[in-house]
Formats: sequence, structure tokens, C-alpha cells
Amino acid sequence: MIDYSRLEDGTDLNWYTEDWTLRHMVNRYLGDLREWGEERLIQMGEYASGPMERRARHTDREGQPRLIRYNRSGEEINEIWYNEGYLATVGEGFESGVVGWRYRKDVPRKIPFFYTQLLHTLMSMTEVGFTCPVTLTMSVAFVLEKFGSEEQKAKYLPKLASMDRRTLEQGATFLTEIQGGSDVGATETRAVQKGDHYLLTGEKWFASNCDAGIAITLARVNEEPGTRGLGLFLVPRVLENGERNRVTIRRLKDKLGVRAVASGELELKEAVGYLIGEPGKGFKYMAEALNISRMCTATGALAISRRAFWEAAVYTAKRKAFGQVVQQYPMVRETLLNMTADIEAGWAMTAQMLLAMDRCHTTGEGNPDEEIRLRLLLAMSKYRTTEQAVKHAKEALELHGGNGYIEEYVTPRLLRDAQVNTVWEGTSNIMGLEVLKLLGKEVQAKGRADSVLFRDIQETLDAVKLPELQDAVGVVRQEAKEVHLDAGYLLVANPMVQNAYARHFTDRLIDVYSAAHLLEEAQWSYRETGSRRLVKLAEYVVDRNFRPEVYSIGSGNIPSIHLFEEAMCLKTEKVEAL
Repeated sequence: MIDYSRLEDGTDLNWYTEDWTLRHMVNRYLGDLREWGEERLIQMGEYASGPMERRARHTDREGQPRLIRYNRSGEEINEIWYNEGYLATVGEGFESGVVGWRYRKDVPRKIPFFYTQLLHTLMSMTEVGFTCPVTLTMSVAFVLEKFGSEEQKAKYLPKLASMDRRTLEQGATFLTEIQGGSDVGATETRAVQKGDHYLLTGEKWFASNCDAGIAITLARVNEEPGTRGLGLFLVPRVLENGERNRVTIRRLKDKLGVRAVASGELELKEAVGYLIGEPGKGFKYMAEALNISRMCTATGALAISRRAFWEAAVYTAKRKAFGQVVQQYPMVRETLLNMTADIEAGWAMTAQMLLAMDRCHTTGEGNPDEEIRLRLLLAMSKYRTTEQAVKHAKEALELHGGNGYIEEYVTPRLLRDAQVNTVWEGTSNIMGLEVLKLLGKEVQAKGRADSVLFRDIQETLDAVKLPELQDAVGVVRQEAKEVHLDAGYLLVANPMVQNAYARHFTDRLIDVYSAAHLLEEAQWSYRETGSRRLVKLAEYVVDRNFRPEVYSIGSGNIPSIHLFEEAMCLKTEKVEAL
């Protein structure tokens, strides 16, 4: 039990040891890596809530990166200034192994994404403006791991995966162009071959971590329309002869949030680029980088939700209004309860995405079904967690009252930072369309209205045998049948109908999928620990989402009173129903 009333704010906690959800995930899924890796998570939980948070506050308020176009002699240098605290965070952050452990040999086995994403999550509770460069470095390293030549791997992977700030080279993905946005096929940057490299000419409209040492970018290699004419190129910031590559940072973006990361407009003026893989397959390769980014965006969004909850829990446990502590009021409790339920359901789905990522790309257990399941879960997790992070940050701000709107508190930064995740690596609308597109391709490939995702839901529900969860299992099973019928209708509907309902359908699919897996996580937790906390939370999520009449006015069933204490792991005074 945690007595939040004794804390000043959320930074008084160790963000790993006090996060019951992360500890559940470690206990269940890390296996033989738990002994090796948990101490590092404890250390990161302490570091992120301490020195990293203090530096993040300064960077957001007074220490934002600045573009220095010219030196004192009038020579164009095109460099970005970072404050010393941010540079310290960069060094210590990458030296934690958030990228590098995957590529080390002195480890028990190949370190899975599941583990490095836990490190990423803890960092993101502080500053997604910093974990953006981490994500991009991870993306570039992964693309080289999968598609780079042996020479490219030997030359660039050690730099991207370095756990020594002196040899580290960060990564970036230069993707967005002003005329394209999500329409990558509209890319106009051109690549002309010259010997063993290409010369790239064009503009990139929104490039984060834009001064990274090793970037990848798309450019048109032939006259084929759309994405078929695109190649993927590795673009070093400094060439082998020591000269700066011909990439100009035109200006930095003045962004709403994630101010720690330098996002800029770029001009490529016959910049040297090295082709990765085969010409014309660039979009396929870049899609894998986007998958890494979507994975990180989902865990980063869950991190913002957890931080928002902690700040709200501490503040409402201390603040008094109308004669009593604010957290004693049922409406406040209901907000905190729903935040917790959303986080648990979000992690239940996101954990399955991370496991699928490792089966496909770490342990070699992938197959066509698993790959399509992974892509669906990436889109679903990215969509749901990022939308909810904005909601949770807003709710935390409101629970602080007027103070929540003041920049001396972290809540404005959480809200500003959360909003970008709904846009990065595909907007929420694009994620909805992606889910329908992937289901349609699966049906077309198999020749029948079937999906690995619906089989996943049914098998998961079949595995839940705990007697007290059977009622909830029956509710979710019936909802799954209805969502399956919706899928059958939409997959043969015309494109405008699909477009109209894509997000509605994806919302329902996510509700069913996350509920099924939360029920299964609850069963595991009860059998392993004897705790009924997740059992009760899972039942609450099912009732809240699928049969709200259970909590109708006059029902006498008030979860903010009856469920709050156990679900929240809070040490507070009991509140009696009126």
C-alpha cells in the first residue's frame, strides 16, 4: 500500500519499484532475464525520477535546443546547441543500454525488445522529448540489422548501439515531406547513382533528431509511381573524408511539446547516401523502422499515462477543498480508478505486441500469421495508448485545478508531450485505416473471412478458467462475435464506408482484445500471487465497457467507493457510501 499523502509529488517514487504493472510484466515475461535485468530497471526508476527529471524540466522551460547557422567568422556550420544537462541525459540514457543491450555479446541471451522497452518506458515517464532520439536510434539500428549489407552492419551498427557516449552516433529517420505527410508515396526527393553511392536532392519537412550522426531517408530511384519507386538510403552526417555531408538544417520547428528533441526542416543538396538493400524496396524497409517507432510510441504513451496518474494521486491525496481531502470525493476517485483501469488494459494489449515483436524479430519464431498479428497489434496499441495518454494528462491537469495549468507543475508538459504521440508515425485516423487494410489483406490471402487476431481472442478467453471470471468471459465472448460480424461487413463495403467506420471499428476491436487479455493477466496474477486486485479491475473494465447499466444511477454499485482502495493500492481513509 502506498500513502501518497506523504509525498511531495510523483518524483518522490521509484518509478519501477512502485509501478505494480511493470513489476507484473517483469515477473511474468522476463523469465531467466529477470535476475540479470531487474536491478537495472530499479536503477533506471530512481534515475528517471531524479536527475533526469530535473534536467527535463530545465530543457523544456529554458534550455531548448537552438540552431546555430554560422560561426563568428560567418562560415555556415549548421550545428545545434544543447544544454549541458540534456547532453548528460543523452550520455547516461544511451549508456543504460536502452538501444545497445540488444547488440551486445556479454549478455545471457539476445536481449528482447520486451526488456529494452521497459527501460524506454521508465525514461519516457520523464521526457518523451529525449526518448524520441532513443526511438529513432533504435529504428535505424533495427533496419540495418534486418536489411543492411554486412559492410554497413560492421561499420554503423556498433556506433548506433554504443553504450559509451564518446563513440555513440544517434540515429534519425528523414521521412516526412511537405506535400506528402502520411502519403509516403508522394515523396519527391531524388537519388542519382554515382559510383558506390547516390546523390540525394530534396527537402524533408519534419525531421526529428535532425542533427543525428546516422540517418535513413527515402528517395526516388526510378519513375515507378507511389512507393514502388522509392529506395532507402543511409545518410551519414559526416563523410569519411571528414567533410560535412550536404544536408542543411533550414530551421527548427517551434513545437507545442517534446521540446527537448530538435525537429527541423532539411534540404538535401546532392547529399551522399548509401543504398540499403534493393532499389525500389525502400518503403518496405522504412516500414520496419516505423514499426519500431510505433512500438516505442505505445510504451511512451503508457509512460505518460502512468506519470499523469502518479501526479494526480499525490496531489489529490494532499489537497483539501470544502473541508476534506479532494481524493475522498467519489468523482475524483472515479477518475483515478479509470486511469488505472485504462493503463492495465493498455499494458495487457501492448505486452502481446511486444511478445509478438520478439517472436518475429528476436527469437526467430515468426511466421506469416504472427507477422500480420504483430502489425495489427502495433497499430492498435499505438492508437489506443496515445489517445488515452492525452486524456489522462488532461484529467491529471484538471485534478490539480488551477495549479495544473501552471508550468511550475509537470502537468502542462505531460499534456503538451502526450499530444504529439497521436500524430507521430501515423495519425489515429491512419491507424484505424491500417487495421482495416491489414484485415482485408489477411482475408484476401487466406480466401476466407478469418483472422489470427480473432483466433487469438477466442483462445485467450478459452484459457481463462477462474470461476469468478466466467461471467466476464461470457460478455467479452459475445462482444467478440459482434465485432467479427462488423469486420465481415466492413471488409466488403466500399472505401468511403470503410473510411467512415474505421476508427469506430478499431475502438471496438481494441476494447474486446484488451479485455480478453486483461482477464487472462488477472487469472495469472491471482494464481501466482493470490492477489485479486487485477481480477476485480478486469471485471470492472468489462462492465464499464460492455454493460454500463451495471453502474446505472440507483444500482447501488459505485466502484469509486467499493473498488477504489484495492484497485489503486492506495493507503487512504475509507469512504462510506451515502
